[in-house]
Amino acid sequence: MIDFAAIMEHAFANRPYLSDVHGIEHWHQVEANALMLAGRVAGVDVDVVRLFAIFHDSKRFDDGHDPEHGARGAEFAKECREAKLFVIDDERFDKLYHACKFHTHEPKNGDPTIDCCYDADRLDLGRVGIPLDPEKMATGFGSRIAKQSLKECVSVFAMREWIKNLNLP
Repeated sequence: MIDFAAIMEHAFANRPYLSDVHGIEHWHQVEANALMLAGRVAGVDVDVVRLFAIFHDSKRFDDGHDPEHGARGAEFAKECREAKLFVIDDERFDKLYHACKFHTHEPKNGDPTIDCCYDADRLDLGRVGIPLDPEKMATGFGSRIAKQSLKECVSVFAMREWIKNLNLP
């Protein structure tokens, strides 16, 4: 069993930058989004998407343009795995590593777990004033959420609450 709270505490204690935009509140939202998506996208590894929520932005240097933050987050996940803070097999870890490293560079991967990670992060773009774009979602369900948000004219600043109460068939 993975102790996600302990891993999050460790990642938070070892972050290089205290961020309101990419910090713990965002990590929690990405986890909530990932769990919601995992319930609707077949073949998603829930442990991997939860770990992604913790590591993907854990090594940002600032809230601006930081194109290598995903690679640093992936390496931090590797260090934590090597330190036995969590145990997953190589195949699952490779998905986590890839998702962290490429979450801002790769629009879609084709693997349900990796694509779920990407959308879990993208569904929280409202926090920085960016509306959801159905064309930039990696999963069909993520695209449906984005389309519905546009149809309902959801304010980007109300997006988290709207997603929390979302009930798409």
